[in-house]
Amino acid sequence: MKKVKKQSNQPAAEYDQQGNEFSQDETQQEIVPHQTLLRKSLGWTALTIVGLAILSGFFTTSFSDEGTAEEVVANRISNATEAGESLFEEETNANIEARDFEVTNAGGDGGEARMLIWDFNKVDLDEVAVLVDGVPVKEKLILSENAAAISIPVPSTVTVRGVKDLGGGISYAVKFPNNDTTYFNVVAAGQNNTYTVLPRP
Repeated sequence: MKKVKKQSNQPAAEYDQQGNEFSQDETQQEIVPHQTLLRKSLGWTALTIVGLAILSGFFTTSFSDEGTAEEVVANRISNATEAGESLFEEETNANIEARDFEVTNAGGDGGEARMLIWDFNKVDLDEVAVLVDGVPVKEKLILSENAAAISIPVPSTVTVRGVKDLGGGISYAVKFPNNDTTYFNVVAAGQNNTYTVLPRP
């Protein structure tokens, strides 16, 4: 009988010893119970930031993807320039001449499109007027880095008329978000540029 008791006491002692070690481990782990959660959340946050950075690289473009500022303006048309984007720090027209444009895929036939217009150069507060099918919609628009939005019917003819040149020529950019295209132009005071806005085929 005594031998049986010894055998039963021995595992009990081992169990108590293991139980004490287990309870010590538990108390040690509970000193900072939020540490594991913090590590996990930091890991997920880091992965999310990296993922967003990669995605934004796919979807975000800039005029620099099409060359230098001079090259982009010299090409006259850009698909990577953001509305309100300034290409030059000094007043320069990159030796471009006034030109009329045909704008395709501007929107649905009989619908409306948005036209954004701004100064792509150093802002010097030049003024233009905007007419749609000969009717003034903006008689005095001061060009700045903030793109002014104008709703226009599709199809239509948009005229940008130079009103006041405060030095260096009136340079401006026009963007039609529906076809994601920006047109760079210059106009002299009293002169016109026209944009023939056409619907999607």
